[in-house]
Amino acid sequence: MEDNIICPLCLSNPAYKKGYSLWNYDNQYIKHLIYMIKFQNRPEVVKILFQFKDHIKSLDIFNNADYLIFVPMHRDDIRKRGYNQAVIIAKTLSKITGIKIRYDMLFKIKHTKAQVDLNMNQRIKNLTGAFRAHKIENVKKVVIVDDVFTTGSTINECAKVLNRQGIESNFFTLAATPSNLGA
Repeated sequence: MEDNIICPLCLSNPAYKKGYSLWNYDNQYIKHLIYMIKFQNRPEVVKILFQFKDHIKSLDIFNNADYLIFVPMHRDDIRKRGYNQAVIIAKTLSKITGIKIRYDMLFKIKHTKAQVDLNMNQRIKNLTGAFRAHKIENVKKVVIVDDVFTTGSTINECAKVLNRQGIESNFFTLAATPSNLGA
């Protein structure tokens, strides 16, 4: 668990209020863990979060959150993979924090290219208009859950559509890519 591992450019002008990434994605063990969750049909690996439950429960990103929501996948991508890893992470976080999950608030309505080989500007363009949010009565604040925070474009786009519905958001991810300034 490291603080300030995300590049300052990725954090500039966010639509979310604050967020937290548990690990540094440069760690090879963490990369392998996330690969297992996403691509080797090993969602049970997320249970490792229970080893960090006291730390997770202490995070202020969860304070006054009405619900946890997950970064949605397009239905075609869910059909291919069979599940959304962000849902698995959110279910585990729900057990740890006691905050319920909302499944009917955020949707991915546009099929997009995989983000992995795109730069920041391409990622932003790729995701523009990809999500839709439904206003749910009496929901003021949510925590958006995903696996990896790379440039922040996915979390930020989700937060933008939630903001349009009057919903404030924080985020939680398993890992974040570190700053590569000067690289």
